[in-house]
Formats: sequence, C-alpha cells, structure tokens
Amino acid sequence: APAAALGPGQGAGPPLPVPSGLMSVGGAAATLQTMLQASPALSAQIASNPLLASQLQQIAAAAAAPAMLPRINADVQELADHFGLDERIAKQLDDAMKTRQETFDGDMAALWDILETARNPAGLLSVKIKEMADGTFIGQPKIDKDVREMQRMYKLDDQATRKLAEALLNRPNTRKDDVEQLHRHLETSNKPSARVMMMLGKLRSGESLGEPDKRIAPGSYLDRMENEKDREKQKRLDRRGGESTRDRSRDR
Repeated sequence: APAAALGPGQGAGPPLPVPSGLMSVGGAAATLQTMLQASPALSAQIASNPLLASQLQQIAAAAAAPAMLPRINADVQELADHFGLDERIAKQLDDAMKTRQETFDGDMAALWDILETARNPAGLLSVKIKEMADGTFIGQPKIDKDVREMQRMYKLDDQATRKLAEALLNRPNTRKDDVEQLHRHLETSNKPSARVMMMLGKLRSGESLGEPDKRIAPGSYLDRMENEKDREKQKRLDRRGGESTRDRSRDR
C-alpha cells in the first residue's frame, strides 16, 4: 500500500543529501539541494525511487552542460594555427567565409599567400576580413586565356601566374597594351616568373611597363624558338644531303 503523505515536521527525518552523481554538476545540484532541504517529503520520495533520482541527475547534468559552440571550419582553423591567430579573429574569418562558399577555395588560397609574408598576420587578416565585408576582397582570380597563354609560353610558376592575373584585373582600360608589353618583356627573359614579380609594382600602381631589354637571354622563349628553327633547318639540310648522295649513287 502506498505510504501516507507526511505532513510538515512529521518524522521525515533530516533532508537527505543530494545523490553523489548530482554533486558534480555545479549550480543545478545546488538548486536541487535547496529544494530537498525545503521539502523533506520530496527528499524521502527521491531516496526511495532510484529511477527518479537517476532522471533528476540527467536533467541537472544537461542543465549544467556548457552550450555547444559552432565548430570553426577545418581549413580556417588550419590557417589560424599556422599563423598563430587567436580564437577571436579565427571566428571572425570563419563567419566571413560562411558567406563566400562559391569562392571559398580561391579565397583561402589567396589568404595563405597574402599572410605568408605578412609581418603582422592578425592585423593584415583583419583588413582582409573588412574587405570581404565591403565586397572589395579579391581572392584567387580566374586565370583567363591571355594569362594562361603566357603561363604556357614562358613556363610561369603558379605564384607568378596568379599574381599576374590579379594585377591585370585592376587594369581593364589598358589590358590589351599590357598583354602586348608583357609578351615583349617575357619573351627575352630566361627568368620569366621572376620578371613578372618585378613588374607587379608597376602594374599595381598603373604605370607603363616601359621598353623591354632587347637582348635575348640564353634559355629565353625567343632563344628557344631560334634554336628550334636552327634544328629544323639542319634537319632539312641533312635530308637534302642524303637525297643528293642517293641521286649521285644512281647516276653511277
């Protein structure tokens, strides 16, 4: 038969202690402790009902658990760890990149390159995050056919190709002349990628690239083309020489 309800002060004894499992959940356990002290009857019921005590323990633990924070994207966290960025700016970058899913990979590649030579990576990144918010940030640019052709002809490395494409994006009014001048500068150079890097300052400041060095460096594009022509010419001469020898042999 169910036990008779106990009235105030009727033989319930001192309040039972909070079960040991609840003592580790901080403020929630303290609140339950107060409730049990105020109601000996409730304390007795919990003590006689292990299932109820277990449920209360789960509720208190859930209430005391810290709220789960959204995880920072793994690529963003990798960049933050590499450059020693604090959690605050990593979170700012993560929030910014959530709005740039279509350009995410290119933007992250550009940030790695930008921060690699920065004296103050956190400060520069703050500037770039603001540019993202303002819509002025340029990530990894699309490599158009003109730049792709220069990369193929002059064997430009990836960094020079990307930086050249980025610089040309800001010179739409002089682009045609720029491309022609770039060809004239690169075709005589035997270090075309380094030559591109040297010309970036003028491209970014809006200056003309000026006249190229007219000397054809050994190993340059024009030098390779000249050598190829010489080889083809020699092959034709060799073929003609062979034909002449055979003709003379027949005449004999």
